[in-house]
Amino acid sequence: MKPVDVGSGTAEPLPGIPPVDSVILLVKTDSSVVGFGEATEIMSLPAHSTSGLLDRLRIYTSALIGADALNLNEINRRLDKASKELHPACQAARAALDMAIYDIIGKSREVPACIVLGGAYHNQMEVLMTLSEDLPEQNAVAAKSLTDRGIRGLRVNMGNGEILTDQNIEPERQKLMAVLESVGPEIQIDACANESWTDAGQVRSFFTSLLDDTFYGNLSVEQPLHHLDLKGHAELRESLPIPIILNESVLSPQTVMQIVHSAAADRIILNVHRVGGLSAARQIADICEAAAIDVSIGAVASTTLGAAAHVHLASTIRDPLPVDIGDRLPSGLDPFSGGFEIVDGHIILGDEPGLGVELEEDVLRGLAVVV
Repeated sequence: MKPVDVGSGTAEPLPGIPPVDSVILLVKTDSSVVGFGEATEIMSLPAHSTSGLLDRLRIYTSALIGADALNLNEINRRLDKASKELHPACQAARAALDMAIYDIIGKSREVPACIVLGGAYHNQMEVLMTLSEDLPEQNAVAAKSLTDRGIRGLRVNMGNGEILTDQNIEPERQKLMAVLESVGPEIQIDACANESWTDAGQVRSFFTSLLDDTFYGNLSVEQPLHHLDLKGHAELRESLPIPIILNESVLSPQTVMQIVHSAAADRIILNVHRVGGLSAARQIADICEAAAIDVSIGAVASTTLGAAAHVHLASTIRDPLPVDIGDRLPSGLDPFSGGFEIVDGHIILGDEPGLGVELEEDVLRGLAVVV
C-alpha cells in the first residue's frame, strides 16, 4: 500500500471567526484507503506560517512516495531523513503526515488509531478548558459555569504575552485567586504563564505569597520561564510546594530526555503538532511514564480531525488527566465530524476505524483554497 497522491488546502478567515492557520492534508493510497491529517500553526515556534507548512509538506510528501503506508518504521525513517534539511518548525507539517498514516493504518486494519498506538486504557476522559477573561470576576463566573457543566480542568492564562514583573503582577494574582476561590479543590487548576517570567526568584516569590494563607493542592504552574531554562524550572520544582508543568519545552523525545535529566518537571503537556506527530508523542509518553512524570494532552487544533488525533493519544495514557482539545471551528464550519463526543464534561472516544472522522466536503470546499 503506497501513497500516490496528496492534496492540501488552507482555511481562510471568515467574518466573526478568528483566523485559522491550518493545512488539511489528504493522503490516498493505491488501494483507495484515504488518510487525513491537519497541520496547525504554533505561534511559539519560529517560521510556522501557513506557507512554511506547505513548503515543508511538499518536501515530506515527496519523501514518502513509494513507501509502504503500513510500515511505520519505514515511514519514520524517510521522515527523519527529510527532517535533517528542515527548520525545527517543520514539526507541525510532519505531524500532519504522521496523523494521516495512523488514519490509513487504522482504516486498513479496521481498528481505531489508538489501537495502532498500542491500545487504549480508557475511552472516556475529562475535559480541560482555558479561561482568558480580562477581569477576575469574569474568570470566576466562567470557571463556575464550566465546572457546573462537568469540566474538571481549567487553565488560567497569565501575562497576556507581557513580561511579568512586580509592577504588573497584581491583576494576574487577583485573576488566579478569583478562579481558585470559585471552584472546589477537586478541580485541576493550571496557572499558565506562557514563559512570562524571566527570573525564577520572582516566580517563587509570587506563588509562595499566594499560598501563604491558603494552600491550594489543586494548583500547578505551567511554563513560567523560557522553554530553554530547564535549570530555572528545576530550581522551582525543588522550592515550590506545587507541581511544575512544562509545555513549550516539550519539542521532541530528545528534549524530554533533557527534562528528565534536569528533573525540571512534575508534568508535561504533550501536543502532537509541537513534537512532530503521534509516533513521537507516544515515545514521549513512554519516557515520562518511566520517569514518573505526569502527562497532559493539549491540542492545538482548528478542526475535529486534529482534536480527534489528540483524543486517541490521550486514551493511551495510563493515568489520564483532563484533556485540552483546543479551539475548534464552530459547528457548521468544521469540515470534519465524528471521532468523539463530549457529554457532561467528558470526552467519549468512538470505535470507528482510524481517527474516526468524516470529511464534510461541502464545508471544506467553502473554507479551503486548494493548492
